[in-house]
Amino acid sequence: MSQRARWLQMLASHAGRAGLVSLAFGMVVLLWQPTDTAWWAARLFGAAALMLTSGTLFMRPVPGRRPLHRIFGWAALAALVGHVTMTTAFQPVFLRWLTPAVPIEIVAGIAALLAFLLVLLVQRSRLLRRRLGPFSSLAVHRIAGYLLIAAACTHIALIAGMAVFAATALLAGLAFLLIEGLLRERHIVRLTVTLALFISAIAWLAMGSMAETRLASLRQAPIDHARFLHTDHTGLACAGCHHNFVDRSGSENCLTCHKRISVSETMRIDRMFHAFCSDCHRMDKHADKKAGPIEDCAGCHG
Repeated sequence: MSQRARWLQMLASHAGRAGLVSLAFGMVVLLWQPTDTAWWAARLFGAAALMLTSGTLFMRPVPGRRPLHRIFGWAALAALVGHVTMTTAFQPVFLRWLTPAVPIEIVAGIAALLAFLLVLLVQRSRLLRRRLGPFSSLAVHRIAGYLLIAAACTHIALIAGMAVFAATALLAGLAFLLIEGLLRERHIVRLTVTLALFISAIAWLAMGSMAETRLASLRQAPIDHARFLHTDHTGLACAGCHHNFVDRSGSENCLTCHKRISVSETMRIDRMFHAFCSDCHRMDKHADKKAGPIEDCAGCHG
């Protein structure tokens, strides 16, 4: 092995470790945020799936050693199944998001799930491997793994109410893992093109020509499923929510005004209000005050 190859391998190894540490920090912050039991369990399974998948990518199979790559891969699949099961079974209101205006973070989550299925399919299907050939099947297997990590990190980082430093740690970890992959991967062009297509698709749905088409229905949608009750919030200052009272600029309710202002992906009304309400409840809970539900969807969206 040449000196240059050894330096690149060492640099890739350090980048991979830095990525895993950064991802782990982001996941600890996410799990530390208070929430209800069902969603905490869903978060735990999701965090385990991300960390196990990242470890699987970092610990590539080596002939003659224990098959940690395969063990971690199957453990990641089990964690992913647990995450999907907890999300859909214990919070059935989640299915209301599956419309043409589905939030980008859920699009990314579905992309991560499909990428995992592709990883599994290439690994288990002898027929597919024979048709692709050993070189191409290995390329698809690895590239789908990196796509899975990119989609999963996007899914978590864009969740409404996600702490900024946790999302930053998550994306930094993703960047380090991708650097590690680009330094060690023999299929650099294919990997780069795949990630570029994924980023382009997300940008097209969020800010491109599809954005207005996807989100136009939010102007007519009955967003206030939570049945907000002012009588439960009499101890709060009105201006904390009705900011237009401060400058006397309006008398409409929140939903009417914010629907008219914007339906962009970053300012979509359902996402913005979900984060606003849950963060308020979360701060009260941190201060040991009586607080409403944080992420118990069925508690409000009955």
